[in-house]
Amino acid sequence: MKTFYEKTKLILSILKMRTIFLKITGTPLLILLMAVVLLFSCKKVKEINQDPEIEPLKHGFKVSAAVGYCASLANSLFRGENLPDNVLFQSSQNDDYSGSGIMYVTINDNYPLPFNRNIGQIIIPCLWDVNYDQSEYSGVITTIFTDINILEGKYKFIGIHTVPVIEIEGERILTLFAEQDIIIGEGSDTLLNLNLTNPQFNLEMARLETEQPNNTFAAVKQNVWFITIDQNNTMSNIYDDEFTVNGGGQIAEVSSASGGILYHAMINAEFIPNICKLNPITGVGFIQNLKVGTDIDLGNITLNFHDKCDGKAYVEFATGKYIGSSRRDVNLNFY
Repeated sequence: MKTFYEKTKLILSILKMRTIFLKITGTPLLILLMAVVLLFSCKKVKEINQDPEIEPLKHGFKVSAAVGYCASLANSLFRGENLPDNVLFQSSQNDDYSGSGIMYVTINDNYPLPFNRNIGQIIIPCLWDVNYDQSEYSGVITTIFTDINILEGKYKFIGIHTVPVIEIEGERILTLFAEQDIIIGEGSDTLLNLNLTNPQFNLEMARLETEQPNNTFAAVKQNVWFITIDQNNTMSNIYDDEFTVNGGGQIAEVSSASGGILYHAMINAEFIPNICKLNPITGVGFIQNLKVGTDIDLGNITLNFHDKCDGKAYVEFATGKYIGSSRRDVNLNFY
């Protein structure tokens, strides 16, 4: 039998070996655990630090600016005012209306389309009515964009089938367009023939009586964009007009980098081409990322437009995948 001294010595040797083993194996184990935690943390940070995805908001704003430009020209035509030098009007006979015809609008460096650098032509078939004392003007136009890339990228924006235009109080103009009227891809030939019966014309005017959205979450679901225009008593100068956009939805389907579908909205987004060519000067923009086939919000961004004319907007609030973008400026790339 081992003596007490020998037993004590053996136990101490075993404890010493265990301590050495832990020193050898414990450090790599700790490093491995730290690496796993760091990897998990980086993944979580990446999930909430996705860059703002501006493309759908850019689509909505640029199309609204183009439609507003066409509506302002159309109202000047309805009133019999002088048109800018880049506009040629060819009248046609239609006994059901006060006037009809086609405007051919040349877009170039001297007469640019707001928030667009392209050179080309806009063709605008028009029908309009004037009441008995010439105090109310209303009409319907079609817009066809030739060689003018509105949406950029993979989408070829052709035009809009029907756009109602009416004068409202304070000598302002109200117009709108809806997602269902937008032509992307092919189909410009069908837009040249604007032939509406009186009931169809009246239905177009009735669309303008729809209540405008006053918050972004309502606008993002509507797929309708309202544009109010103040011509500032200078009918032949489009570039000092004050345009205000309310609405939202999707001009064309845009997917998020995270796999969701992107929507946008604008509330009181105002722009004046002569004042700023880079961004709206007041109002709110909104982007929402929804999981495909559901109403699950993967993240949204609320932007404030400002009058610095720097091509940027301020992220007032962000959630979900965009939470890391809160309280900073983002580039809009509208022009």
